[in-house]
Amino acid sequence: MKKIFLLIFLWVSILLNAQSSFQITYNGITPQAKVAIDKAAEIWSNILVSDVPIKINLNWVNASSLGFLGVCVSNGVKDFPNAPLTDVWYPSCLADAYAGTDLNPNQTDMDIYLDSSRNWYFGTDGNGPGNQFDLVNVALHEICHGLGFYSIANIDFQGIGSFSLEIDPSTSLLASFPIPNLAGKPLIFDLFIENQQGDLLANTNMFLNPSLGLANQFTSNNLFFNGLNATSANNNIPPKLYAPITFSFGSSVLHLDETDFAPHTDDAVMTPYSSPGEANHNPGPVTIGILQDLGWGISPTFIINEPENEVLNFHPNPVEDAVCFSFKSNKKQFVELSIYDLQGRKVKTLLKEFMFNGFNTFNWNVDVNSGCYLVVLKSDDVFFSRKMIVK
Repeated sequence: MKKIFLLIFLWVSILLNAQSSFQITYNGITPQAKVAIDKAAEIWSNILVSDVPIKINLNWVNASSLGFLGVCVSNGVKDFPNAPLTDVWYPSCLADAYAGTDLNPNQTDMDIYLDSSRNWYFGTDGNGPGNQFDLVNVALHEICHGLGFYSIANIDFQGIGSFSLEIDPSTSLLASFPIPNLAGKPLIFDLFIENQQGDLLANTNMFLNPSLGLANQFTSNNLFFNGLNATSANNNIPPKLYAPITFSFGSSVLHLDETDFAPHTDDAVMTPYSSPGEANHNPGPVTIGILQDLGWGISPTFIINEPENEVLNFHPNPVEDAVCFSFKSNKKQFVELSIYDLQGRKVKTLLKEFMFNGFNTFNWNVDVNSGCYLVVLKSDDVFFSRKMIVK
């Protein structure tokens, strides 16, 4: 049966705080889905700095038999004008930002596929029901891969690991642009990957490419991103990457670790899994730090997080019997204050109502078991979480 794709060319216009723009070609989109994806592009346009539009080929397809929510294939360029490093692959949109011009005017920067068969929440407020996937959240995730949060780490059928040598055949099928011969040269993301001992995996004097040694590292559950900005944003600890003992191409190595960055925390948007009801519309400080380390300029008007005492605060912590929450609202708006466990399951909704502009307080007599929890504050313009220990 022939599929008819509706082609819509969209420019996400530069808004008051926008420092970059997106040009999205939509294939098979619905009006509801388009609104959510436009919102994700708007969020990124207010964060990133580039004079060259970032081009996305967005495909809204039934992928129920393939099992993914979304997938992104990023275009790449190396040795371009103003390139900071030679023989290193950069995402084409970042290369364009460095060069100040569109280096591949007839190609997209990234191809994104989203599964139209999923039970999606199309709203842009992050307040979807617990049985729906938040489309803004997933679109933010896939766009971030196209911005360079991406690695071509792989393990072949003989168990040999490599960077930029073995590419899953499905990648070529999904890409609208010719996949270049990467020739074993690292992606910019790869240069920051280290093991627990601080050894850089892209150092071929230590890890031959390809080698069994790389495969062992890719499945060690002990890989980290050692960029200065990302480490600073993570309390001066290199953020842990997802490297489970069972390797999965397109998932392993190129995500933040699901355990260290639990659902509903600031940087959960770039972990490998998204659950129904999980909504984070503000890329966290570690994610932004990684993009800075890759070379992206970040808008000076973008605030990753306000100081805790201006967003959400509570005392005492650890908590024994009762706790007092205080939080700031910039306008009269709907506010939800909830408690989650570290697996991302909602334990209790403490508050769900309209609040007035200014500082608000709420007292809670603790009625949950001892342990570590996440306090999550959601409103029209804030998504903020903090850890709370109950004695």
